[in-house]
Parts: sequence; structure tokens; C-alpha cells
Amino acid sequence: MPFSTDNSWPALLLRIFEIYRDENKPLENRYHGPYNRLLNYCFGDSFNFFVSPQDPPGDGVTRDALDFIAFLVVFDADRRPVLIAGIKDTSWANNTGLHLEADQQLCRQYDLMFDSRPLPHLWGLSLLGTSVRIYHGGVVTRAITSPYQARPRGDYILPPGFLEGKWNLDILSQEEFNKMIIMDITTTTAAL
Repeated sequence: MPFSTDNSWPALLLRIFEIYRDENKPLENRYHGPYNRLLNYCFGDSFNFFVSPQDPPGDGVTRDALDFIAFLVVFDADRRPVLIAGIKDTSWANNTGLHLEADQQLCRQYDLMFDSRPLPHLWGLSLLGTSVRIYHGGVVTRAITSPYQARPRGDYILPPGFLEGKWNLDILSQEEFNKMIIMDITTTTAAL
């Protein structure tokens, strides 16, 4: 059944995540394949959208400036970005410093994507294993909900609990399935 009519994640999709989650060692790109499959499932079998790894940075952007391999981007048929997904291993979920890094990377990705003339809104998912933080950016205002939280002081070690609870949603839960933003994206795109 398609995403638009399902009322839960398919059992085989959950099984794919279970297999990858049960791998013994942390691997930076462990969840890349499962999320590619999840996003393709969500956006259907039509040619209205496609999922792709982020393009490597162009001229003027150094490869060190952004971990471009860790992002999947959903584009509409006119190659306008509609959703960006930063994917990190589960090991990032319990580390305050890595929370900050994941947030910074997704915000930098927004900077790059806004220049690609996306639709009026650009959704973002910061995924640490299956924990998700949801972002929503307005192209006109160039403002992002779930705004970036800078380090309290540049010379200060992050306090315990910095950004705690920001990735407290499990994308594979029934509740999150019901909240998925895919319907908003497809409706907005169809209206244009």
C-alpha cells in the first residue's frame, strides 16, 4: 500500500531499520540505505519527486565546510529541493557536542539549499539513528523553526544537557508516522 493511504510503517521497512540498528559497530553511513528506502516509500512511485544524495559542494565551498555525504535531498520533478535529511549514526544521539555539530550541519545545508530556489517552504530532518529533530524553513524569510542554538560561549565547554530533548522523537513510532510532513510537501507542490 502507498504511504498516502497507510496508517503505519510497513513491517518490512521496520525490519530493514531493525537489521541496521542491530549491527554491532557504529558506522557513520549505517542508516543511509534505510532512510533512502523510507523517503522513496513516502514520496511514492511517481516521478513527481526523487531522492538523491546531496551534490558535492561547488566552487567556493570547501569539502571540509560541510559533510555532504551524510545528506539525502528530496527534489520535486523540477529539481527544487523540498526536504533535506541529515543522517548520523545512533552514537550521535547521546553526545552533547555531536548534537551541536548535527544542528550546525543541517543549518549550513539550509544555507546551500535556499540558494537552489526551493519551494516556499523547505523541510529538514536531522536524524541521529532513528531519533529525529524536525526543521521547517521559509524561503522568503530565510528563517528556520528549530532555530540554531549557538554554543553559550566560544571558549566554554558545552553544559550538560545542551540541546537535550531536541531529538526526542522516534521517526519509526506510530505517533511520528501520523505527524509526517510528506502530505504537506506533496500538497504544496501540487498547488504550484
